[in-house]
Amino acid sequence: MDPKNLKIYRLHMRRDSDIKEKAISDSQAVRYYEEDEESKIDIRPAFFRDVDRIVHSKAYARYIDKTQVFFGINNANITHRSLHVILVARIARQIGRILKFNTDLIEAIALSHDVGHSPFGHLGEAILNDISLKNHMGVFNHNAQGIRWLSTLEKRFPDKPAKGLNLTLQVLDGVLCHDGEVNEIALKPVTINGKSWEDHFKEYKESFNVNQIKRIPMSFEGIAVRFADSVAYIGRDIEDAILLKIIKRSDIPNSCRNVLGDTNRKIMKTLIMDLLNTSLHNDRIGYSENTFEAFQELKRFNYDCIYSRRDMHKSEDSKISYLENLTKQFNLIFENSLRDLEEENFKAPIFIDHIEYIDDEKYTTYLEPNKQNGNLKLIARDFIAGMSDKYFHEIFSLYKTD
Repeated sequence: MDPKNLKIYRLHMRRDSDIKEKAISDSQAVRYYEEDEESKIDIRPAFFRDVDRIVHSKAYARYIDKTQVFFGINNANITHRSLHVILVARIARQIGRILKFNTDLIEAIALSHDVGHSPFGHLGEAILNDISLKNHMGVFNHNAQGIRWLSTLEKRFPDKPAKGLNLTLQVLDGVLCHDGEVNEIALKPVTINGKSWEDHFKEYKESFNVNQIKRIPMSFEGIAVRFADSVAYIGRDIEDAILLKIIKRSDIPNSCRNVLGDTNRKIMKTLIMDLLNTSLHNDRIGYSENTFEAFQELKRFNYDCIYSRRDMHKSEDSKISYLENLTKQFNLIFENSLRDLEEENFKAPIFIDHIEYIDDEKYTTYLEPNKQNGNLKLIARDFIAGMSDKYFHEIFSLYKTD
């Protein structure tokens, strides 16, 4: 072995010794494409390099202006998607640090888990799903769209057509299998031997087909992020709602307050400490029954009193028509973008701001294959799914004046 490579190998082995047997070691990292020689002797461990590739991607940059829960509100103190993923990463890394998991893998999954989110959060995702069904494109969900960005549409090298970031299987699996909406008292990896690329592609394809199977991460690191996702938003959304005067702190049910607390700080600390104490000498990650029941009730409270009332600052007429108007805006952008593709209007936003970024070779690697297969609708959906809230409004205004 080359002496230079030997030094790097020893550094990586030292890193592997810092984690326990349940963790995924850096030496277990699996990539789909063979890396170049320079990457093989990189001093950064595999999952650390994945973090760097993610935070330098365009999809990650667009977090800065994407909705978390509350949109259309001029208040810089409200949580946006960019802050949410950092909070998830911090919580999941804390879990991983105590349980001796691979914190680089955790960070990579956490920071990229929401890159597939469309503008306007879950509401926008639901509208894009309706558009997909209406146009016989299967379903739309942000988990799978995140994999599409990371594995296909993003560029690792600016001068080459997009073929994704060549992230590890373990990171992509964590992104595809994250789900902060599902209530689970405990989880462990789906199989002892992990998953293969064939397993990953099968789950990915199914996610855009009917999206009905329950996807469980292949690693404890992926499960740590899955739990951290809920911990990160549950109390933070309450603080935002109180700030916006949607609820009062006293509205939090006593049964939740008595167990979890009534501030984001107390709620996070209670959930994290309970999860760690329950998981420390267990074969799975999870909560005690008492804490889990209070957590479930708090989620129900958030849905009933916050998420379903987040537009209460609007007038009654505005609330009635808001969803209908937003749906029309999504459809207008989709239809006009599709028309621009069919007419090869190279000066249109979908070419300038989307396709030219993805494909440097005269649109041959992205546009032409989809055009031949009649999948121009897929490109139009990619375009919308990658928009920030602000850019969405700009494009709508452009087409509205046509």
